[in-house]
Amino acid sequence: MSFRTERDFRKMAALIDQLIKAGVESMRQVATNVRKRMSQEGKPVTYPIQWDSERQRRFVMWKLRKEGNLPYRRTDRYRFSWREEFQPYTATVHNESPAGAIGGLASGWQSRIHRGRWPHLLTVLFDELAKVPADLSNRLKVVAGKQR
Repeated sequence: MSFRTERDFRKMAALIDQLIKAGVESMRQVATNVRKRMSQEGKPVTYPIQWDSERQRRFVMWKLRKEGNLPYRRTDRYRFSWREEFQPYTATVHNESPAGAIGGLASGWQSRIHRGRWPHLLTVLFDELAKVPADLSNRLKVVAGKQR
């Protein structure tokens, strides 16, 4: 690509900078929305509990006894452990609490105990990513409007 003037080059460079800025802001918004949605409180447990396996049931009961949390009451540690981190060109969302069974794993698996009661990570992520084209379009309209 060749430019006729230095001014054309500067305008193209400014446009590229604004495109990158719009993309980064859009990804940051996705991360914020995912964190907020994953931090929502789940619905109460339904009985009988749908354990994935007898091994899971034994482990959960052992863990609750060890923590002194029987009868069970929510600690909200999972909900309030969701964090977003922003780097220059990326945004990440993660949970300090190792409870993939609650929100699901990157593979898509979510424990039967929590399905339909707690937000599912991949579903939330894909819902939010589906909004990116419209969000970018809106941000770019604003950028184009500022150029005039």
